[in-house]
Amino acid sequence: MRFKLTISKESKHTEPVNCVGWTTADEVYSIGDDHVINKSNLINTEVKKLTDLSSDVFPTDMHWFPKSIGGSKKVGVPDIFVIGAADGRFMIMSKNGKIEKSVEAHTGACICIRWSYDGTMIVTGGEDGQVKLWSKSGMLRSSLSQANGPIYSTAWSSDNDSVLFCSGKTLTIKPLSSNSKQNTVSYFKCFFCFFF
Repeated sequence: MRFKLTISKESKHTEPVNCVGWTTADEVYSIGDDHVINKSNLINTEVKKLTDLSSDVFPTDMHWFPKSIGGSKKVGVPDIFVIGAADGRFMIMSKNGKIEKSVEAHTGACICIRWSYDGTMIVTGGEDGQVKLWSKSGMLRSSLSQANGPIYSTAWSSDNDSVLFCSGKTLTIKPLSSNSKQNTVSYFKCFFCFFF
């Protein structure tokens, strides 16, 4: 496999790009502080404006609904994605740019957002230090944890039984089972994204 880098001659965003996401091997979506969602084709380098977001939406993170479980493609997978925003909301959006649902999730920014690998839950981390679980349709299931500072990144375990998040100098693994104990490890400042 070769890595091919394509650089556009002109920028299609007028403000910094905050979020990007792959949908297929040749299709990328990007969202910037210009409130625009662009769809880019990596084969023919065509960039199309998908939609304009409201002028009060400043995106912080995006994540596409998972297309496979354990390496096999799922049948009937919805083409939807979620966007976290600086005002504390997250939005569930269709592939054509329509906002399906907008949810007030956090006080301060909704910094990070991730679908579970099986697509049944969403986890959000906020500037308010809260980690929250949501149903696929955007209904609050539980407030998982309260940290002393903002949650900078979240990740699901491969079996969807635990959530990993970082705040300040700590990494925390929070099992979803109520009888399991939370594990917290102090490291260095956590300003990075991780997967496990």
